Amino acid sequence: GALLMKRTLGFVLAAGLALLPLAGCKFIGHPDYQLVVTVEAGVNGSPAGGVYAYKELEEVAYNYVAEDSRNTVEVLVDEEAEAAADSLIIYHDTALVARLFDPRGPWAITALDANSAETKFTVLLEGSGLLEGTFRDDRGHFGTWLANGGSLAILFSDLAGHKFIGTIPAMSGTWTWDNGTSQRSWSAVRINYENFRWK
Repeated sequence: GALLMKRTLGFVLAAGLALLPLAGCKFIGHPDYQLVVTVEAGVNGSPAGGVYAYKELEEVAYNYVAEDSRNTVEVLVDEEAEAAADSLIIYHDTALVARLFDPRGPWAITALDANSAETKFTVLLEGSGLLEGTFRDDRGHFGTWLANGGSLAILFSDLAGHKFIGTIPAMSGTWTWDNGTSQRSWSAVRINYENFRWK
C-alpha cells in the first residue's frame, strides 16, 4: 500500500521533472512568440504599432511608407536595417521599428576609384530637418547635402564637380570628380559622435 504509493508518486514526480525542459522548447504547445511593432511619427503602414503573437516559423509581411514622399522610411528588425517593405520569419521574440531615416550625424565614407583604390574619410551631415543641410569632413572640405524620396546628394562647395550621389538608407552610390567625367563607387556607415574626430 504505502510503499507502492510512494513509488508511484516518485515516478510521477520524476516524469514531471523530465518533461520540464520540453515545455521551454515548445514541444507541448506553449506560448507563441511576440512581435513588438513601433511605428514612429511620419510613417504609415502595416502592421500597426502594437504587440502581436505569432506561431514559430510564421511569416509576417510588413510595408511602410513615409507620409511625406520626400522622406525615406527606415525599418529596423531587432536593431538591424531591413527593407521598408518585406517579410520576416518569426522564430523568437522580435522587435520591429519603422521610422523616418535621418541622415544627419557623422558617417565614415569609403570611396573607391576606377582602380579600386580606397579613400576613407569622415563627414558630419548637419541641418535643421531630414531633407537638406550642410556638411564638413575631416579633411577640411565642406558643402551641402540634399535628400529626397530615397536619394541623397552630397555636393562639395570647395571642390569643383565633386559630388556623391546615392540612395538612402543604404548610404551608397557613385561619386563624380572632374566636373562629371568619371564615376566611382562609395558607401558609408554611421559612426558615433564619440568616434568622430577632426584631423
